[in-house]
Amino acid sequence: MTRTTELSAATTGGGRLRRPALVATAGAIAAFASAGLIWLCRSWDPSVHYVSQLGATGMSTAPVFNLALLLLAVATVLVDRAVVGSARPYRAGWPVAATLVACGLCFALASVVTCSPGCPVPFTPGALPQDLVHITSAVTGFVLAIIAMAQVAALRRRPWMRAASVATLVAVGATSFTGAMISLFRGDTVLGGNLEFTAATLAIAWFGVFGLQVASDERISAS
Repeated sequence: MTRTTELSAATTGGGRLRRPALVATAGAIAAFASAGLIWLCRSWDPSVHYVSQLGATGMSTAPVFNLALLLLAVATVLVDRAVVGSARPYRAGWPVAATLVACGLCFALASVVTCSPGCPVPFTPGALPQDLVHITSAVTGFVLAIIAMAQVAALRRRPWMRAASVATLVAVGATSFTGAMISLFRGDTVLGGNLEFTAATLAIAWFGVFGLQVASDERISAS
Protein backbone atom coordinates (compact mmCIF):
# COMPACT_ATOMS: atom_id res chain seq x y z
CA MET A 1 0.00 0.00 0.00
CA THR A 2 2.83 2.36 0.92
CA ARG A 3 4.69 1.56 -2.31
CA THR A 4 1.54 2.20 -4.32
CA THR A 5 1.08 5.57 -2.63
CA GLU A 6 4.71 6.53 -3.35
CA LEU A 7 4.37 5.54 -7.02
CA SER A 8 1.13 7.50 -7.28
CA ALA A 9 2.76 10.59 -5.72
CA ALA A 10 5.75 10.32 -8.06
CA THR A 11 3.46 10.01 -11.08
CA THR A 12 1.42 13.01 -9.95
CA GLY A 13 4.57 15.07 -9.41
CA GLY A 14 5.87 14.11 -12.84
CA GLY A 15 2.52 15.10 -14.33
CA ARG A 16 2.77 18.51 -12.71
CA LEU A 17 6.25 18.93 -14.16
CA ARG A 18 5.28 17.72 -17.61
CA ARG A 19 2.21 19.94 -17.91
CA PRO A 20 4.19 23.23 -18.10
CA ALA A 21 6.37 21.62 -20.77
CA LEU A 22 3.33 20.82 -22.90
CA VAL A 23 1.84 24.28 -22.38
CA ALA A 24 5.15 25.96 -23.24
CA THR A 25 5.48 23.83 -26.39
CA ALA A 26 1.94 24.78 -27.44
CA GLY A 27 2.82 28.44 -26.88
CA ALA A 28 5.94 28.10 -29.02
CA ILE A 29 3.96 26.50 -31.85
CA ALA A 30 1.36 29.29 -31.66
CA ALA A 31 4.11 31.93 -31.84
CA PHE A 32 5.76 30.40 -34.91
CA ALA A 33 2.32 29.98 -36.55
CA SER A 34 1.62 33.66 -35.88
CA ALA A 35 4.84 34.73 -37.60
CA GLY A 36 4.09 32.45 -40.54
CA LEU A 37 0.58 33.87 -41.00
CA ILE A 38 1.85 37.45 -40.88
CA TRP A 39 4.37 36.76 -43.65
CA LEU A 40 1.69 34.91 -45.61
CA CYS A 41 -0.46 38.04 -45.41
CA ARG A 42 2.40 40.18 -46.62
CA SER A 43 3.02 37.86 -49.56
CA TRP A 44 -0.63 38.32 -50.54
CA ASP A 45 -0.26 42.09 -50.58
CA PRO A 46 3.40 43.18 -50.92
CA SER A 47 2.30 46.79 -51.39
CA VAL A 48 1.57 47.05 -47.65
CA HIS A 49 4.47 48.78 -45.93
CA TYR A 50 3.60 48.53 -42.24
CA VAL A 51 2.55 45.51 -40.19
CA SER A 52 -0.67 46.91 -38.73
CA GLN A 53 -1.92 47.92 -42.17
CA LEU A 54 -2.44 44.24 -42.93
CA GLY A 55 -5.23 44.15 -40.34
CA ALA A 56 -6.82 47.51 -41.15
CA THR A 57 -10.54 47.78 -41.80
CA GLY A 58 -11.40 46.73 -45.34
CA MET A 59 -8.12 44.94 -46.09
CA SER A 60 -8.44 41.50 -47.68
CA THR A 61 -5.68 40.29 -45.38
CA ALA A 62 -7.40 41.60 -42.22
CA PRO A 63 -9.11 38.35 -41.08
CA VAL A 64 -5.93 36.28 -41.33
CA PHE A 65 -3.67 38.99 -39.91
CA ASN A 66 -5.89 39.63 -36.91
CA LEU A 67 -6.03 35.88 -36.32
CA ALA A 68 -2.22 35.89 -36.36
CA LEU A 69 -2.17 38.71 -33.81
CA LEU A 70 -4.63 36.81 -31.62
CA LEU A 71 -2.44 33.71 -31.96
CA LEU A 72 0.49 35.77 -30.72
CA ALA A 73 -1.57 36.80 -27.69
CA VAL A 74 -2.46 33.15 -27.06
CA ALA A 75 1.20 32.15 -27.44
CA THR A 76 2.29 34.78 -24.93
CA VAL A 77 -0.31 33.73 -22.36
CA LEU A 78 0.50 30.02 -22.83
CA VAL A 79 4.20 30.64 -22.21
CA ASP A 80 3.17 32.76 -19.23
CA ARG A 81 1.11 29.87 -17.80
CA ALA A 82 4.04 27.51 -18.32
CA VAL A 83 6.38 29.88 -16.49
CA VAL A 84 3.89 30.22 -13.61
CA GLY A 85 3.61 26.43 -13.32
CA SER A 86 7.33 25.85 -13.67
CA ALA A 87 9.35 24.17 -10.94
CA ARG A 88 12.00 26.86 -11.48
CA PRO A 89 11.47 30.54 -10.61
CA TYR A 90 11.49 32.96 -13.53
CA ARG A 91 11.99 36.31 -11.85
CA ALA A 92 14.18 39.31 -12.61
CA GLY A 93 13.07 42.36 -10.66
CA TRP A 94 9.50 41.05 -10.81
CA PRO A 95 8.03 37.81 -12.22
CA VAL A 96 8.59 37.31 -15.94
CA ALA A 97 5.05 35.90 -16.00
CA ALA A 98 3.61 39.31 -15.07
CA THR A 99 5.32 40.91 -18.06
CA LEU A 100 4.19 38.11 -20.37
CA VAL A 101 0.52 38.21 -19.40
CA ALA A 102 0.40 42.02 -19.76
CA CYS A 103 2.07 41.66 -23.16
CA GLY A 104 -0.48 39.05 -24.24
CA LEU A 105 -3.41 41.26 -23.19
CA CYS A 106 -2.00 44.13 -25.29
CA PHE A 107 -1.76 41.94 -28.38
CA ALA A 108 -5.26 40.57 -27.78
CA LEU A 109 -6.66 44.12 -27.64
CA ALA A 110 -4.74 45.08 -30.80
CA SER A 111 -6.23 42.07 -32.62
CA VAL A 112 -9.78 43.15 -31.73
CA VAL A 113 -9.46 46.93 -32.17
CA THR A 114 -7.94 47.29 -35.63
CA CYS A 115 -6.66 50.26 -37.60
CA SER A 116 -8.93 52.33 -39.82
CA PRO A 117 -8.16 52.14 -43.58
CA GLY A 118 -4.55 53.11 -44.22
CA CYS A 119 -3.72 52.83 -40.52
CA PRO A 120 -2.89 56.54 -40.06
CA VAL A 121 -0.64 57.72 -37.25
CA PRO A 122 -2.77 58.88 -34.26
CA PHE A 123 -3.56 62.59 -34.05
CA THR A 124 -2.86 63.10 -37.76
CA PRO A 125 -5.50 64.03 -40.36
CA GLY A 126 -7.86 61.11 -40.97
CA ALA A 127 -6.90 59.21 -37.82
CA LEU A 128 -9.73 57.76 -35.74
CA PRO A 129 -9.87 56.80 -32.04
CA GLN A 130 -9.50 53.13 -33.02
CA ASP A 131 -6.09 53.94 -34.54
CA LEU A 132 -4.91 55.33 -31.22
CA VAL A 133 -6.16 52.24 -29.34
CA HIS A 134 -4.68 49.77 -31.81
CA ILE A 135 -1.27 51.40 -32.21
CA THR A 136 -0.93 52.09 -28.48
CA SER A 137 -1.79 48.47 -27.68
CA ALA A 138 0.55 47.05 -30.31
CA VAL A 139 3.47 49.32 -29.37
CA THR A 140 2.98 48.64 -25.66
CA GLY A 141 2.90 44.91 -26.40
CA PHE A 142 6.23 45.04 -28.20
CA VAL A 143 7.78 47.22 -25.48
CA LEU A 144 6.70 44.61 -22.92
CA ALA A 145 8.18 41.91 -25.15
CA ILE A 146 11.52 43.74 -25.05
CA ILE A 147 11.25 43.99 -21.25
CA ALA A 148 10.56 40.24 -21.06
CA MET A 149 13.65 39.61 -23.18
CA ALA A 150 15.71 41.76 -20.80
CA GLN A 151 14.35 39.83 -17.81
CA VAL A 152 15.20 36.47 -19.37
CA ALA A 153 18.65 37.78 -20.27
CA ALA A 154 19.19 38.56 -16.58
CA LEU A 155 18.38 35.00 -15.46
CA ARG A 156 21.37 32.86 -14.53
CA ARG A 157 20.54 29.83 -16.65
CA ARG A 158 20.96 28.67 -20.22
CA PRO A 159 23.77 31.02 -21.39
CA TRP A 160 22.69 30.60 -25.01
CA MET A 161 19.16 31.80 -24.16
CA ARG A 162 20.59 34.81 -22.32
CA ALA A 163 22.76 35.66 -25.33
CA ALA A 164 19.84 35.16 -27.73
CA SER A 165 17.61 37.40 -25.59
CA VAL A 166 20.20 40.19 -25.49
CA ALA A 167 20.79 39.99 -29.24
CA THR A 168 17.06 39.93 -29.99
CA LEU A 169 16.11 42.80 -27.69
CA VAL A 170 18.87 44.98 -29.17
CA ALA A 171 17.83 44.10 -32.72
CA VAL A 172 14.10 44.54 -32.03
CA GLY A 173 14.65 47.79 -30.17
CA ALA A 174 16.90 49.26 -32.86
CA THR A 175 14.80 48.20 -35.87
CA SER A 176 11.43 49.11 -34.33
CA PHE A 177 12.66 52.52 -33.11
CA THR A 178 14.22 53.35 -36.48
CA GLY A 179 11.08 52.20 -38.32
CA ALA A 180 8.88 54.26 -36.00
CA MET A 181 10.98 57.38 -36.51
CA ILE A 182 10.86 56.93 -40.29
CA SER A 183 7.08 56.56 -40.12
CA LEU A 184 6.65 59.52 -37.77
CA PHE A 185 8.72 61.86 -39.91
CA ARG A 186 7.27 60.46 -43.15
CA GLY A 187 10.55 59.14 -44.50
CA ASP A 188 11.22 56.14 -46.76
CA THR A 189 8.11 54.03 -46.12
CA VAL A 190 9.56 50.94 -47.82
CA LEU A 191 12.61 50.94 -45.56
CA GLY A 192 10.53 51.77 -42.49
CA GLY A 193 8.08 48.99 -43.30
CA ASN A 194 10.85 46.42 -43.81
CA LEU A 195 12.38 47.38 -40.48
CA GLU A 196 9.02 47.07 -38.75
CA PHE A 197 8.36 43.62 -40.24
CA THR A 198 11.86 42.55 -39.21
CA ALA A 199 11.32 43.74 -35.63
CA ALA A 200 7.94 42.03 -35.39
CA THR A 201 9.31 38.76 -36.76
CA LEU A 202 12.27 38.73 -34.36
CA ALA A 203 10.04 39.45 -31.36
CA ILE A 204 7.51 36.76 -32.26
CA ALA A 205 10.27 34.23 -32.95
CA TRP A 206 11.77 34.99 -29.52
CA PHE A 207 8.50 33.98 -27.84
CA GLY A 208 8.65 30.70 -29.74
CA VAL A 209 12.28 30.02 -28.80
CA PHE A 210 11.68 30.97 -25.17
CA GLY A 211 8.68 28.65 -25.05
CA LEU A 212 10.81 25.77 -26.33
CA GLN A 213 13.50 26.58 -23.76
CA VAL A 214 10.98 26.53 -20.90
CA ALA A 215 9.61 23.21 -22.19
CA SER A 216 13.12 21.75 -22.41
CA ASP A 217 13.96 22.85 -18.84
CA GLU A 218 10.75 21.30 -17.53
CA ARG A 219 11.45 17.98 -19.26
CA ILE A 220 14.95 17.92 -17.80
CA SER A 221 13.54 18.63 -14.33
CA ALA A 222 11.01 15.83 -14.73
CA SER A 223 13.60 13.26 -15.83
